Amino acid sequence: MFHHSIPASRILLGGTMLALAACADSTTPTNADLSEASDVSTKFAGGEPNAGADDIKAFIGAWLDGEAVQLRYTRSFYCEEPPESIATTGCEIGALPENFPRGGRIPTIYALAPAGFTPTDVTTVHCSTSTPCANHPPMIDVTRLNIPGVSIGTRPPHSHIVATAQGGWHNTVNIRVFSSSVWDQIVAAPSLETVRQMQAAHPTLISSDNPTNIFFFFQVRRTVPAE
Repeated sequence: MFHHSIPASRILLGGTMLALAACADSTTPTNADLSEASDVSTKFAGGEPNAGADDIKAFIGAWLDGEAVQLRYTRSFYCEEPPESIATTGCEIGALPENFPRGGRIPTIYALAPAGFTPTDVTTVHCSTSTPCANHPPMIDVTRLNIPGVSIGTRPPHSHIVATAQGGWHNTVNIRVFSSSVWDQIVAAPSLETVRQMQAAHPTLISSDNPTNIFFFFQVRRTVPAE
């Protein structure tokens, strides 16, 4: 895994980094198809990704089919090169993964990031710079997004949409929202269908899908069990 030092001027935090990303290139993947993967990596920077014995266990908010759900994270994130990443985590936005935590087809989790504005209702942001979500990477390489002067993103605010109640590993797709109005419309009916409608109707106000090599492991819960 290759990394080099990054000038502080090229590391930008959270919302500011996202606000500069309006002109970033993107693609539109759906699921990460691993059936043809011939070289699933066994070199894991954080240990065997399917063990998770020492990883943090936590509930994180999300939306599924327009309803609020909780994601029970039981393992840390997984990012493995290639694609090459300049972040020490190995995490990358802007390129499809080449190594995977397991074989087979892996579902998608969509990370929606408010860019250049703070939502009126801050409770609609599931992860923030002040209260980052457990088991998320602290640094992500964003050089492939071609954001002027920015190479590393550090825990940008975002929320989650999942399209299935399937548990286990999920590959992350990054979507940036540049309009508070579009954000509010998604929050009013928080589903992948609404996101697709916004992408079709307002292509300058919400980005297309950006692939990543970031994977998360969780179970989808309709309710959080009482302690």
